[in-house]
Amino acid sequence: MKNYSVFKASLIFGFVAFGQEAIAFDQHIRHEKKPYVASGEVTANSAVIWGRCNEEKETYLKVFVSKNNNILQHRRLGNKRTIIGPLVSQATKANDYTASINVTDLQPNTQYYYKVACQITSDRHYSFHQSFAEGKFRTAPANTTNTSIRFLWGADLAGQGWGRNPQLEITNIHGDVVTGGYVIFDTMRKLHPDFVIFQGDNIYADGPIPSTKDIPEELGGGTWVNEPGKDFIALTLNEFRQNWKYNLEDKHLRELLKNTTSYYQWDDHEVRNNWYPGEILTSPPYNGIEANVLAERSKQAFFEYTPINSRRIFRKFQYGKHAELFLLDERSFRGPNDDNRNPLGNDILGAEQLDWLKRHLKNSTATWKIISIDDPLGIIVNDGDGFDGVANDQKKVVGREVQFAEILKFIKDEAIKNVVFLTSDVHFPAVISYDPAKAEFSDFTPFYEFVVGPLHAGAFGPGKLDPSFGPQYEFVNGPDHQDLPQNTPPPYLQSFGMVEIDEEGALSVKLIDITGAVLFEKSLNAE
Repeated sequence: MKNYSVFKASLIFGFVAFGQEAIAFDQHIRHEKKPYVASGEVTANSAVIWGRCNEEKETYLKVFVSKNNNILQHRRLGNKRTIIGPLVSQATKANDYTASINVTDLQPNTQYYYKVACQITSDRHYSFHQSFAEGKFRTAPANTTNTSIRFLWGADLAGQGWGRNPQLEITNIHGDVVTGGYVIFDTMRKLHPDFVIFQGDNIYADGPIPSTKDIPEELGGGTWVNEPGKDFIALTLNEFRQNWKYNLEDKHLRELLKNTTSYYQWDDHEVRNNWYPGEILTSPPYNGIEANVLAERSKQAFFEYTPINSRRIFRKFQYGKHAELFLLDERSFRGPNDDNRNPLGNDILGAEQLDWLKRHLKNSTATWKIISIDDPLGIIVNDGDGFDGVANDQKKVVGREVQFAEILKFIKDEAIKNVVFLTSDVHFPAVISYDPAKAEFSDFTPFYEFVVGPLHAGAFGPGKLDPSFGPQYEFVNGPDHQDLPQNTPPPYLQSFGMVEIDEEGALSVKLIDITGAVLFEKSLNAE
């Protein structure tokens, strides 16, 4: 087992009222006067700038963008030769003082710097005495441009009660000591990615974070401290919002968001563990509420707190000649989590999303088609007596596998080259090869699925593979492989992934641990 620095220890439309527990939690939030900021959804000519006005007054969020990194030195912010803006949007109580602004007419593959200010008037005036925050992003290269790319992906933040521990400490691979909170984001930031994909479980709305928590005896025992804790399960819109604010209080996450750009998906814990549309949640504190009702509240908070330029979670983006990203939504359109063995198929993507994916895969001109899924394809994920994931522990292709068999066959029939899958959710890292020669269903082209996680949550597994598509682990790690307990907290088995594509189109995937050490690397040449 790797030697880590041991942490020094002996967290769209709904009813908007606070629960009593959420009020108590909100009193502990230490909002800074500066806005929170992030960028996202970059294309070759546009980007979304997001901000939250933490003074929590009815105000206007103003965005200034420039190619000049001395944007804060300009005294005439209206100088259109060097600065775009101000672009203005209202940040009010109705949207929890957040706003996203789509910035257009940008140049491809260009470094931009931005400034976000909150002001009570909507005019072009800006006072340097008011609070502001700044960040940067790079636009995507044009679709015909050969250029190198580096991006990261990950999921699962603040799960299983492992929240923001001020005493958590790691020594990264460069010998730097990093302390307090979500230290993995410091490691990610120092890799200088072009962008980050947050695949899901960005919050644990269904998971309280106690002020203290026992560390397993196998890890030396003691007490994990969450400062502050989060002692409620989200039911109301404002309680879902509180989960996003809890994570944004972390300095390492804020620094990462300021220094790169992001794309967001969601999974189950944004609402409730293993939820599906139409489910009735009977256990306390849900007491009969429909999952759909909570999902609409969660989705509103999701769009309020992420830099997204739409109200649809499945989307695609091309990044230069060599990469096109397909971000799927495996939660919103799925059927029930039953035995997942209907020979005619169980829904997981929905007809519209399935048709959309096939159409755009066929039309893609990118060297690599990178499909980002929030649930794995080949790893069995149980939900009681049923299944939450695609797999069902059967050789035959039945249940939710039917839709993915259709996708895989379509990719082969249409001779679509260089498709890889990136995923997370299961809280352990893995590299899985899929070989039709070893599969029950063999009408597909061999491909790889790369699995990471968790970012900052309990580590589990590793899990069992479903045989339908001939999967084999080329690499896998987890508590069982390290003689560690299930639900192992940071900093032991947390991970994220990095994809690099060079100018010639060769792709490399690295699975990286919390310190920055490479756990496994796989290189693929484009056909």
